[in-house]
Amino acid sequence: MDWTRVDPPIPITWWRGVGPTHNVFVVESFMDEVAHAAGKDPIAFRLGLLGKNPRSAAVLKRAAELADWGKPLPKGTGRGVSLHDSFGSHVAVVVETTVAPTGEIRLRKVVGVIDCGLVVNPDSVRAQIEGGLVFGLTAALYNDITFKDGRVQQSNFNNYRMMRIDETPPFTVEVMHSTESPGGVGETGTVSAAPALGNAIFAATGIRLRRYPFNRTDLQSKGIDHEAIASIAPAGGAVALALLQPAPGASE
Repeated sequence: MDWTRVDPPIPITWWRGVGPTHNVFVVESFMDEVAHAAGKDPIAFRLGLLGKNPRSAAVLKRAAELADWGKPLPKGTGRGVSLHDSFGSHVAVVVETTVAPTGEIRLRKVVGVIDCGLVVNPDSVRAQIEGGLVFGLTAALYNDITFKDGRVQQSNFNNYRMMRIDETPPFTVEVMHSTESPGGVGETGTVSAAPALGNAIFAATGIRLRRYPFNRTDLQSKGIDHEAIASIAPAGGAVALALLQPAPGASE
């Protein structure tokens, strides 16, 4: 495999989540595309690839269980999943969202499960995952950086805003019991957010968005097929539900 380094004309530096933030978005979005192209449930498809990664399989099964994966949803509503192991932790997130005919996105529920090894303060872990998800979902929904006459147009929180309280969905975050070496938690939630939301939008609309922040214009009703995928579980759904046995060692 070859790669070519390209330096942009503007100075850039790290953002919360560093490399995995954009790499996991690409990988997990493509993983979802492959699952749907194969006619398989996205979680069942991932579980089939995790025979040698029991920690990732466990968090994925538990997240699916907590999110009621496979349960029918209203038209225009979908669930999406993201899974990654980075910073020494394994994280699965399921986002449930509704997309209106106008293209507006409303978050209904977010479930996150993390195995970060030995935990000293579970409440701090949950807080980091919740805060990281809010940060990442904000970026996926709003945080574009634009330029005019060679200058960044955004200057402060008035035009580079965070998700507000009335836009923030209910969160369920579970920390798995583990005796593995401690991993990181401060950036893993941010990494999970955009791919899970993008996959949920696809499940709700049949439209695949490959760039974020997600463009509402691309989601307007002329392109939406609410009937197609809103139930999210194609032929492989029954297989997925059979695999979703309670993960050992789950704890509040």
